[in-house]
Amino acid sequence: MRNERKIMKQNSLSSGIIIKLGLGVAIMALCAWIVTQVSINISLITGLIGGYLIICLVFKLVKLFIKMILSILAFIILISIFLILIF
Repeated sequence: MRNERKIMKQNSLSSGIIIKLGLGVAIMALCAWIVTQVSINISLITGLIGGYLIICLVFKLVKLFIKMILSILAFIILISIFLILIF
């Protein structure tokens, strides 16, 4: 019974990955078809994708900056507590 569960988990993992890849390809094909039907300019699409990537990068940098500030604050608080306990 245990071996059957392991086999089922392994099969579901690979099939899940295949389904995700298939859906990704289908969505990309649908987007490409829509672009060709509407005849949107390619530079507009690349600009939108570039803008999206820049916005994502800005959010990642802000998240990194906040993590760094919180880490420094935590370090300062730990040092101050340690010094208060010693002295």
